[in-house]
Amino acid sequence: MKNLVGCALMPHPPIMIPEVGKGELATIIKTVKAAEYTAQTIKEHNPNTIVLITPHGPVFEDAASISVHPRLKGSLAAFGVPEVALGFETDGLLVRHILRKAERLGVNLVELTDDVAKTHRFPLALDHGALVPLYYMHKAGFTGQLVHISIGMLPYEEMYTFGKAIQAAIGIADERVAVIASGDLSHRLTKQAPAGYSPRGAEFDQTVIKAIGNLDAKTLLNMDRELIEQAGECGLRPICSLMGVLGGIEAKAEVLSYEGPFGVGYAVALFTIKEVG
Repeated sequence: MKNLVGCALMPHPPIMIPEVGKGELATIIKTVKAAEYTAQTIKEHNPNTIVLITPHGPVFEDAASISVHPRLKGSLAAFGVPEVALGFETDGLLVRHILRKAERLGVNLVELTDDVAKTHRFPLALDHGALVPLYYMHKAGFTGQLVHISIGMLPYEEMYTFGKAIQAAIGIADERVAVIASGDLSHRLTKQAPAGYSPRGAEFDQTVIKAIGNLDAKTLLNMDRELIEQAGECGLRPICSLMGVLGGIEAKAEVLSYEGPFGVGYAVALFTIKEVG
């Protein structure tokens, strides 16, 4: 599939931004180095557009959403560094392709217009789930367009199907596209973790990491729901969509790093599309 030039899973702790993390950056240096490598590798394939799937944008119970505002911007002011700010033009044509393909596959996808955002009191600014991976892409030199997608609380199977819709839309786009799923794994790895401790948090993370490395969507879609609940994660739905994007495509998966020093699992994975030269 010549239009899809690369995919990645990237975590989004603001602490991995040097201006936020400062002295603590060394604590997650494996994650930082892997994110830098991933961003640089994707940039080398010269994508015109990045499709970013985040768990921290506007979340509907019964639908995913896609931003249609012509320019998207945001900052890390909530984390004390308003000077870390990014802005991107929206790839309106690819947005329309995704909307059509999602409708055809029966996926409930909401256009996040100004009116919809106002009605539901959703912010239109880029969330930190988008900004952290995009920070690294920007640092690597990416200046292209963006498609900003927020997960909904849809079944995992439907999020996978949504990924297939994204794949189909990219297939008819006359441009080079990369897809990044933003997501952290278990938030309950240690007794100091922000969401409390669960002994099953590590089990969840290892199951997901192994499945990602094997491009094993079936394991992800059939995971024990109690295990998912115990993990307290935010990355599974974006990952399921990413697996849909990669479904049926010959690709190589590399889990570049995994660590959880603050009680939250951070994984960076790079997916190389074998048809891409």
